[in-house]
Amino acid sequence: MALMDAQTDVSALIFNVMRFAAHDGPGIRTTIFFKGCPLSCWWCHNPESQSFQPERLWFEERCRHCLDCAAACPQGAICEKDGIVTTSDEACTLCGACLDACMAEARQIAGRRYTVHELVAEVERDLVFFDDSAGGVTLSGGEPAAQPAFASAFLTACREHGIPTAIETCGFAKPEPFLRVALLADLVLFDLKLVDSIKHRRYTGAPNHQILANLEDLVARGRPLMVRIPVVPGINDTPSDIVDFAAYLGRVRPNAVELLPYHKIGESKYRRLGMPFRMNGTPQPAAADLARFRQALERAGLNVTVGG
Repeated sequence: MALMDAQTDVSALIFNVMRFAAHDGPGIRTTIFFKGCPLSCWWCHNPESQSFQPERLWFEERCRHCLDCAAACPQGAICEKDGIVTTSDEACTLCGACLDACMAEARQIAGRRYTVHELVAEVERDLVFFDDSAGGVTLSGGEPAAQPAFASAFLTACREHGIPTAIETCGFAKPEPFLRVALLADLVLFDLKLVDSIKHRRYTGAPNHQILANLEDLVARGRPLMVRIPVVPGINDTPSDIVDFAAYLGRVRPNAVELLPYHKIGESKYRRLGMPFRMNGTPQPAAADLARFRQALERAGLNVTVGG
């Protein structure tokens, strides 16, 4: 079934299309990472997802200091000073000429525009893997509901092509665009950071009253939904936080809850983006602490798993 032209002409800023993903829903997934997020979580392992604009990444460890990038830059934005290759933020237009010139792949731009038609063509390449594993496509980010026209059109297109879908969302969006996207997905992976609104604002940059309202609305509608809690030592795993999670989720009763242990995989991305990293010294959660968290949620009558 062909999509209307108005739908296929919609575009979105995407920063990654990850194939053979195994942690973003059932089976083998192709995960689409949307660029732009209304939250700025301290522990975010995809900091390149936060800005709604394309961004430049520099992999210093790959750079051979050949300065082919500087020769290729039409804006003269790249130079070497005191043994350090630098790029002027004011002069750089993100044209991509330096990417083509860099044989070491030390330069990347996070974020390119896709139309619905282009992205459907990308995921259709993986249909055989979806069929064999009961997998599908997951919209992640960033925040898919922050680009609702595209997300809803793309989910509709996937449905027309018989492709199972999931979305991973922080839930921070106005009800109408949020539901427009969430109700089209076969599964919602709802990332709940904190129940305490004051702490939520401190560590994510926003309050959580609308997040909780959107979560409760989805559960009340009977949508297949898994709440995912990123367990971050010292931030949302204190005894009072665990009591808050257990009391709140025990009342809301989502289908399932998954605890996702904090990790430092994204730390190097902050350096490549020139962003400060606020989690220095934060350890990964201990197995015993995760077990206590899980047991508290299970005592509240919840179905709980621990992710990788």
